[in-house]
Order: sequence, then structure tokens, then C-alpha cells
Amino acid sequence: MTRACPLVAVLAGLLIGGCGGSSGEEPPRCELPQEVEDLSDLPRDLPVDRWGNVTEIGVENGFLGVVAVTDTTIIELYPQIARAVSEGGYTILSGDNEGFEAEIFFERGQGTTGAFRLRQGPCVEQVTIRLLLEAERYRRQT
Repeated sequence: MTRACPLVAVLAGLLIGGCGGSSGEEPPRCELPQEVEDLSDLPRDLPVDRWGNVTEIGVENGFLGVVAVTDTTIIELYPQIARAVSEGGYTILSGDNEGFEAEIFFERGQGTTGAFRLRQGPCVEQVTIRLLLEAERYRRQT
């Protein structure tokens, strides 16, 4: 089991929205964060590492949580991720792309569900990609 960070923090970030303050200040410019070394838990059909630097990954209680940061815009990422989800054999249940934030909710068969959440930040011209995936593969690892 890989734990670059506690999965609880990844799940909390998915639920409450992650980065980006409401102060109206522009976030700082900075380099892409360092990628975690062990990407073996990433699903091959959802290549998060192709879209950004995977900075956090963890498996807990049957869920995979992944966080990646990229300098690709949400407008560019959304169709790439939606295409990969569909080509991976998943059914997109719902999606929303507002340009500054986006979500894609999907499923495949019984017991495989997931969500991508895209948000601007943490730095100027960066986007944080969050994936939460529940699947039998991850239930067996915990």
C-alpha cells in the first residue's frame, strides 16, 4: 500500500474543494510540485500521471485517492479526461465544466465508481486534479 499522504486528507480535499482562497488575492506563481515515486496503484485506464505531476496517492478502505498538479488549463483537461473515462469503459454519470472548476462523475459495472475534480491553483496558471475511485481492486489491498 502506497501512502505519500494520509488518504483522509485527499478525501477531505475532494469533498470541500481543495485550494483557492476567497480573499481575492492572486495565488503565487511557482513550479510544479515534485511527483511521488511509486505510481503502481494508478489505474492504467485513467492515466492521471499523463495529465500532471502526481503529488499524492493512497489506498484506504477500498478507495484510491490521487492528487496531481499541472500547468494545463481546465478547458484543455476536461475533454481529455472525459475521453479517457469513456475509452476506459466507464459511463459518465454527470459532468460540469465552468472553466475555473470542473467535475466528472463516472461508473463501470457494479461497485466501480469514481470522480474527477479539477480546480485552479495552487499557483497561478496551475490546476489541481483530484481523482477518487472505488473499485474491488482497492478493496482487496486494504
